Amino acid sequence: MGPSLDPEAEKLSMNHRDRQLAAIRHEQTDRISVDAISIEIADPIAKHLGMPDNQVLERLGLDGRIVSAGYTGPLPPPGPAGPYNPWGTLNTGEYGGAQVRPLAGAETVREIEHFAWPDPADYDYTAAGQRAEMLSQSHATRGPYWHPLFCRVCDLFGMEQALMHLASQPTLFEAAMCRIAHHVYEYSRRLLESCGESLDIFCLGDDFATQRGLMMSPDHWRRFIKPHLARLFSLGKQHGKFIWFHSCGDVSAVLGDFIDMGVDVWETVQLHTLPITPRELKRNFGRHLAFFGGINTQRLPFRTPEEVRVEVQQCIRVLGRKGGYICGPDHHIKPDVAPEQALALFDAATSFRAPGYTLAPKPS
Repeated sequence: MGPSLDPEAEKLSMNHRDRQLAAIRHEQTDRISVDAISIEIADPIAKHLGMPDNQVLERLGLDGRIVSAGYTGPLPPPGPAGPYNPWGTLNTGEYGGAQVRPLAGAETVREIEHFAWPDPADYDYTAAGQRAEMLSQSHATRGPYWHPLFCRVCDLFGMEQALMHLASQPTLFEAAMCRIAHHVYEYSRRLLESCGESLDIFCLGDDFATQRGLMMSPDHWRRFIKPHLARLFSLGKQHGKFIWFHSCGDVSAVLGDFIDMGVDVWETVQLHTLPITPRELKRNFGRHLAFFGGINTQRLPFRTPEEVRVEVQQCIRVLGRKGGYICGPDHHIKPDVAPEQALALFDAATSFRAPGYTLAPKPS
């Protein structure tokens, strides 16, 4: 395997859970922690390796698993383009595909208040707790993950309409945001209570930035979005959880606010979108945040396995120094990625070794 990360690392023996939680705490680990948002090519990887597809995540070395409570309540009747979700919206899964926006024509707060909001009681929290208990024996568990605020407002109004309301009719935007935030808070509270100590990390996600910056001014973000996120993260802290937050694109203008709200892990760290270098990111924010991601999935289909390995090693050397880094793709591994490229990414991370390199300060 070559030289160790650090002589002390050779003495450590960690399972997936211990490794990822130590990485979040900026502590020494036996190897770099590794994870992924979603592997959409598990079946091709399994066929390439000649193994069952349910063994792929373990083969790749992923340290974490996501836990959420599935919806069990009533759904609107299916429309001509397909089934609706509990919010009465429809996305076909394809960008630019068929969409239904139930609040697109809403003109008053009363219409928003009388919308058929889903009931936080209509989820299977018991099954989520059982899944968390099973997974936490070996893996770090995080959840519920994708229960966004701003993105949900955009789903209900349509993105253009949502942003227009934000600018010109903020009472409509805020009315929808408050109802969504209340739902996510109640859902999260029930999930946290059901999972108890078996859920290590309170994890949420919301996207409000492009690759060129926020979709709104930082002042608007702090007025309309930050207070709701802060309340949610405070709930997680009250239950003794690390806070893990997914937010794509260039959110550098509010990274300090993430820290103020108690975020412990920032996902997805799309380095190619940021106006600062990886070294500046680590220097400016690395004492307070652990980073997850960093490996460019937009370039991944066009890189050779060797180029992928080099990128992974460079990323670990910068973001992983002195701990606080979980290596992985900065978004989904999409179907246009070959198994060889995905394997190069994860194998380079799990086997990373460098003379004199340390992932975290030695314990005092």
